[in-house]
Amino acid sequence: GQNKADGSINDLTSRIKVRKFQIDYGAQAAGVATTENFAAGSIILWWSAYCSEAATSGGSATLELGFTSTKQYSAGTIALADLAVGKVHTSLITDSQPLMLNAADTFDSKVATATMTAGKVDIEVYYLEPGAMSLPDSIHTTA
Repeated sequence: GQNKADGSINDLTSRIKVRKFQIDYGAQAAGVATTENFAAGSIILWWSAYCSEAATSGGSATLELGFTSTKQYSAGTIALADLAVGKVHTSLITDSQPLMLNAADTFDSKVATATMTAGKVDIEVYYLEPGAMSLPDSIHTTA
């Protein structure tokens, strides 16, 4: 049957935000580069990275993408060969649930082994802003 909370599901889907940005690997040395900031209390639903320009390196650079202090990095290290145009990489959430940021965090690009000399990835992060899960006061349950 239908109840007063049914409208809350539709309302929640309207609260999902997407942040789009590009990471340019024109000269990222081995190490971590931060990109976008996300507030404490944000709920990260998933992210994806689309390779829009092939990556190159002076050696055999590898890449990890994700949030600094969490388990939501890419599914292992991404090899240079897997950073060709058209390749898509997505978040790995090991406990199969969205990730709530207990503290402010950044989406990071972690290059290892060698400096990247070219390449671009287009990132999309789907998330809920802090407080987006709060239900209106008018919602209540009945016995």
